[in-house]
Amino acid sequence: MNSKKLLACLLMVMVVLTVYLGVELHRTKQNLATLEKSYNIMIAMVPPAASWPEGISKEAVIDELAKRKELFPWQGVLGGTFGLYDKSRVWFVGPKWCLAYIEDGHIGGYILLRYHITPKGIEWQLLDSEEI
Repeated sequence: MNSKKLLACLLMVMVVLTVYLGVELHRTKQNLATLEKSYNIMIAMVPPAASWPEGISKEAVIDELAKRKELFPWQGVLGGTFGLYDKSRVWFVGPKWCLAYIEDGHIGGYILLRYHITPKGIEWQLLDSEEI
């Protein structure tokens, strides 16, 4: 085989591989998006702890925490107001603890809280904080 034919064959193989890998990458991205959607649906339906009363959702607990600005240990800077602006940055650790990232748009940090769900509402206690 002469060098032009060999080069043409190699080029054709590279084109075929590129198309194949592009299709597989697209399929993998679609599968990942489907899995992520299923995970988000599942995580919204399952409470973080078995001790949670029926009917209490993770979103409701996060919304309640977001309203409790007195738990946030820092003052905003440059006109910012501390808040829980990204609900995906709240993690429930075990049956009684919650770790959340809060910020004011300029500075932020993590707060560790103990919580207890009662018939009257949610009781929160700030255990620790770390500004970053």
